[in-house]
Amino acid sequence: MSASVSRWMGSLLASALLACTLASAQAAQPDPGQAQQLVKGVTDQMLDVLRQEGTEGKADLNRIRDKVNDIVLPHMDFITMTKLAVGSPWRNASDDQKRTLVTQFRELLVRTYTRSLDEYDNQKLEFLPMRPSPYPDRVTVRSRVLQSNGPEIPVEYSLRFHDGEWKVYDIVVDGVSLVTTYRSSFASQVQQNGIDGLIDSLRKKNAANESGTGNS
Repeated sequence: MSASVSRWMGSLLASALLACTLASAQAAQPDPGQAQQLVKGVTDQMLDVLRQEGTEGKADLNRIRDKVNDIVLPHMDFITMTKLAVGSPWRNASDDQKRTLVTQFRELLVRTYTRSLDEYDNQKLEFLPMRPSPYPDRVTVRSRVLQSNGPEIPVEYSLRFHDGEWKVYDIVVDGVSLVTTYRSSFASQVQQNGIDGLIDSLRKKNAANESGTGNS
């Protein structure tokens, strides 16, 4: 092979590698439109599940929970959610305590969310236009629940772009944040009994919910 041909092939290979690198970098850039598509797609799937449950009589919460695990949970950032809910005491928690907090808070949120789905009564969900965000890796997807016998309820999903994908780290319903709702009670428990006391409280609450005696 001549030197000129070798140089030409080397240049061609370098160009191909550069093109692949640029395409990969572009694909990894956060696209707010994809965040809205993600939330809409997940929501549509869960609404289909609830409509199917409605045609079969009384909803089976265990079956709904299985669907929540399959459809919703992969797109939730439970580490960020727990970190925000615990607040400043999170910094002083050990790695084991942090892992346990995430596990227990995740369990609490999943059960709370699953029970809220049981109240679905064929309401309509409408997504609103996106608003620009000052942070490229953060976005808020806005929607509203339309009720036939009541006022519309605004629902906002806060998402964070991390490791090449959008994930939800908070849901705000009618102005009330799911995450910050827990912050004051968590702070009080940590102040009184420390991180381990908060973990113990979450475990007891989840155990009560498991047995059907809890109310979250």
